[in-house]
Amino acid sequence: SLPIKCLQQEYPNKVGQLLADSTEIKAPKQLHPAFYGCFDWHSSVHGHWSLVYLLNKFPDLDQKEAIIKKLQVNLSKENIQNEVAYFSKKHEKSFERTYGWAWLLQLQLELEISEEPYAQELAVNLKPLSNLIIERYIDFLPKLVYPVRAGTHTNTAFALSMAWDYAVYSQNIDFQKVIKENAVRLYEKDAGCPFNWEPSGTDFLSPCLEEMGIMQRILPRDDFFKWLRNFGKPLFD
Repeated sequence: SLPIKCLQQEYPNKVGQLLADSTEIKAPKQLHPAFYGCFDWHSSVHGHWSLVYLLNKFPDLDQKEAIIKKLQVNLSKENIQNEVAYFSKKHEKSFERTYGWAWLLQLQLELEISEEPYAQELAVNLKPLSNLIIERYIDFLPKLVYPVRAGTHTNTAFALSMAWDYAVYSQNIDFQKVIKENAVRLYEKDAGCPFNWEPSGTDFLSPCLEEMGIMQRILPRDDFFKWLRNFGKPLFD
């Protein structure tokens, strides 16, 4: 009920915009015609994902037709093209990096695995934006000197895991290679993760568990357990 209510609710809204000049001051729906609802961009993307996920799991869900109609209105080809245009601004390359990027790829994945005609159409519409996000990941990850280990939106491991899932599904070998190489570079030597520090007052992610999540995805079984024994100390002592 929450994403149904907020998917096309423009206000209140936290735009997270970097203004180059006064001509860029616009209403949220003008800036992001696809993802303007649910308070901010990543929450809107997450809301779209939630509804597609629920339709995939429960095909007889109440309000199914109303949900599909909302998705079709928001994720039109034209709206996604406008989202791509926003992301293509030189001063917006870091927009929603990397939490929003991760949810966008999860939405793409959920649309692509659906056998419903509406979802297949919307997956095609969304693909140009997803492709741009993949390019952003590939460009950004090698430049990342150290990961963000916060328990909130900026957690690097969370975004890598979500991206990895789509990279594997889409059989994008180059994307997988970049994610794996940089995850190993960033996390391979980590040891003794301080589980007793979790959670802090603002955490909704576990930094330790998120790091375990990406390493479990990318490492062979034996290598992962070898890494985990060091990473989990003193928890496993």
